[in-house]
Amino acid sequence: MASRKALQLGAALLIIFSFFGKIGALLASIPVALAASVLCFTWALIVALGLSTLRYTEAASSRNMIIVGFTLFISLSVPAYFQQYEPSSNLILPGYLLPYAAASSGPVRTASDGLNYAVNALLSINVVVALVVALILDNTVPGSKQERGVYIWSDPTSLETDPTCLDPYRLPKKISCWFRWAKCVGI
Repeated sequence: MASRKALQLGAALLIIFSFFGKIGALLASIPVALAASVLCFTWALIVALGLSTLRYTEAASSRNMIIVGFTLFISLSVPAYFQQYEPSSNLILPGYLLPYAAASSGPVRTASDGLNYAVNALLSINVVVALVVALILDNTVPGSKQERGVYIWSDPTSLETDPTCLDPYRLPKKISCWFRWAKCVGI
């Protein structure tokens, strides 16, 4: 489903529902297994959308295969290492938050307690580790524009020949008329 109107309606309903405590209590009563299944589906969708951006790259390139594979491996193993520490907090937390509470006693130890907590917390989250590793590798490992997939954005005419590139990112027509002065919005 890619309808922008459905997303706008859903967002408006969630904002309206946030003013009613009974609806919040109803949402809080959703079983953890159901919430976890929705979360799994959402994460799978995010990963699929992220990997779909690789369609402009040379997927068979050894550079790209190594970057994707290494990023996936590190983003699964480093947080698992950080999450094995026992939390030094006296807070009563639900079971699904316990791995992230381990950040209070993780392996990074400097003179600053705040820095320790921030670094340990960030390195215990898979998405953060994947982002950092992929960003570093993609920008440091040499590769051609075709391998990196940036050729599609380096030629302004190629964006107009492939209408699927920018359509999801454009503002709705009723809103974009108010932003004609901004070149990046486009109409």
